[in-house]
Amino acid sequence: MKQPIFVANAPIDEKRIGFIERILSRLIRRSVKTTSAMLTPYPISNCVTGEDVNGAVLKYMFAARGTINKGIIKFDKKLKSGVRITVLLENDLGGESKTYIASGNQMLISPDLEVFSCDRLTVSVNPINPEDGVLGEVWIAFIWTSHVGEATVKSFLIDKLDEIEEPK
Repeated sequence: MKQPIFVANAPIDEKRIGFIERILSRLIRRSVKTTSAMLTPYPISNCVTGEDVNGAVLKYMFAARGTINKGIIKFDKKLKSGVRITVLLENDLGGESKTYIASGNQMLISPDLEVFSCDRLTVSVNPINPEDGVLGEVWIAFIWTSHVGEATVKSFLIDKLDEIEEPK
C-alpha cells in the first residue's frame, strides 16, 4: 500500500524523513553523469626551401601558457653524418635548449617544454658535417597544448550536452 509522503496537519516523523533522505541519496548517486572535455592542441608548422637551408627554420611566440608536446621534422634528403636540430625556448629571464641528432630524413621529437606567455621558440637545423651536402627543403611541425587555465570554459547542463550535435 502506498503511503502518503506527508499527511496534512500532522507532525513531522523523523523516521519518515530519514527514509526519504536515504532514498534521495541513492537517487542522486544514480543520476550522476560524467563527461569528458578535450583541450585541443595547437599546431605550429613551417616549411623552408632554398639552395642551402641552414639555421633557423621555425620561429614562434606563445600568447598563453602551455606545453610543447611533440614535433616532427622532415628533410628532403638524408645527409650521411646527420643533422643537428636545436630547439631553443627563451624569454626575458633566460632560456632552455634541447639538441637532437637526426640520422634519417625525418625525426619525431618530444621536447615536453613548458611555455609561458611571451616565450619565444626557435628551431634551427645544421648539418653536422657541412661537406656532406646541403638541405634543400625542411618541413617542421610541433603541437602544443594550452593549460586548463588558458582554455575557454563553456558551461552546459548535463541534459543539454546530449542535445549538442556533433560535427559531421
